[in-house]
Amino acid sequence: TSKKFPGNNILLNVVAIGVVAILLFVLTLLFLNVYTRHGQNVVVPQLQGFQEEEAEAILKSKGLDIQVVDSIYKKDAVPGSIIDQTPKPNNKVKEGRDIYVTIYARNPQQVSVPGLVDFSARQAIALLNSIGFTQIAIEEIPAQYSGLVISVEYRGKKLIPDEQIPAGSPLKLVVGSGMSEDSLSINREIVVSPGVTGTIPDSSRNVPVKPSNMDESFF
Repeated sequence: TSKKFPGNNILLNVVAIGVVAILLFVLTLLFLNVYTRHGQNVVVPQLQGFQEEEAEAILKSKGLDIQVVDSIYKKDAVPGSIIDQTPKPNNKVKEGRDIYVTIYARNPQQVSVPGLVDFSARQAIALLNSIGFTQIAIEEIPAQYSGLVISVEYRGKKLIPDEQIPAGSPLKLVVGSGMSEDSLSINREIVVSPGVTGTIPDSSRNVPVKPSNMDESFF
């Protein structure tokens, strides 16, 4: 029978451990090289002014992706065109990186118009200005109380509370004049712009109705 020497087993174990360690080290380097794409930097192209679809094609050809993170509506702008990007042009990034862009929106943002019935005209105008509505016309009609909002109109349609319309749209406030409905009066309409002092109906005063000088015997 042959004798087994303990020293041989120890040597074999050490060699086996060394081989496994080398293999793990090589595999780790290969994985890191693939994961980080070492040495494969890409120059970020200029995207401003391009449509989203055009920019996506440009980035795909360079191994990059596009992500739209924000949109801004501007009346005279080209819808869908890119106005900003991150990272900026000429920066170097790794392949597969997302490029974040901001574009011009195709439709204006929708804003809820709060219920303003029975608000004073001044309060209603201040509130509308604060949420971006600055083109406000005021129409006075005969009503019991002066200066209180009767309705809010957009394109001739009365709005219900919290109805959504395009941001910055022109609005009309229909306001009571304090005159009785059977008085001989003509509806008045004024336009109020921010920073301009105009005649706004005041709910604290009533507009007196002048007595008619017409001779009743005429009828």
